[in-house]
Amino acid sequence: MYIYTPILSLIAFSFNEGGLTFPFVAVTASWYAELFANEAIISAIVRSLKVALVVTIITTVLSTAAALAYRYEFRGRKTILYVLLLGIITPGITYGVGATLFFNELLGLEKSLWLAVPVHVVWALPFAVIVLLAGIPPHLARNEQAARVMGASNWTVFRDIILPQIGPTVLGAAVFAFTLSYNEATRSLLVVGQANTMPIQIFTIAASKRATPVLFALGSLTTVISTLLLIGASLLIFYGRRN
Repeated sequence: MYIYTPILSLIAFSFNEGGLTFPFVAVTASWYAELFANEAIISAIVRSLKVALVVTIITTVLSTAAALAYRYEFRGRKTILYVLLLGIITPGITYGVGATLFFNELLGLEKSLWLAVPVHVVWALPFAVIVLLAGIPPHLARNEQAARVMGASNWTVFRDIILPQIGPTVLGAAVFAFTLSYNEATRSLLVVGQANTMPIQIFTIAASKRATPVLFALGSLTTVISTLLLIGASLLIFYGRRN
């Protein structure tokens, strides 16, 4: 319970009319109204959603292909998995420095919002692959083989055999990718320029002045929505694995 005290405190103070004062003055939703009236924060949220949607599509396609291929033995199989896992074990700020060095210095690209896309894909891809590997039904290979013996083409096997069985798990992996991208800041901090995403906007506000109840409201909404998405993803994976 102690671990979740900061989260619960965040949600509680987002409804405190007195802001950061304690004990509570009264319960109010005015901080949420102020949040939705803040154009800078709303713009940052929209930018985060755009990036997260693009990252989700790319990550879902790549992770599905990688997970399906990983079921077979081929040279470099384990090496590919280790390379994917580098996206998880590399410290975020270290990767961010490397990203700005590569994109901005070596390639000469200007800092922009869309440079965050490949950075986020590298971050989200290994998680999505792990989710898919854990959720692929153990009998899928036998079903594929049976379909091919009966003369089904590769496209027919994928469309009628593979996709229906891994569909819930793929959706679960997509939700994980979306959540990871939407909440990511440190890896893309140095490449987005002035186009702040939602997490970077929070860092900017919190660093320049004291945290405000508006940030508590934003943090509460983000936490609740992310939690619900992850619960939904877990249910999808469980459903896919069970079927």
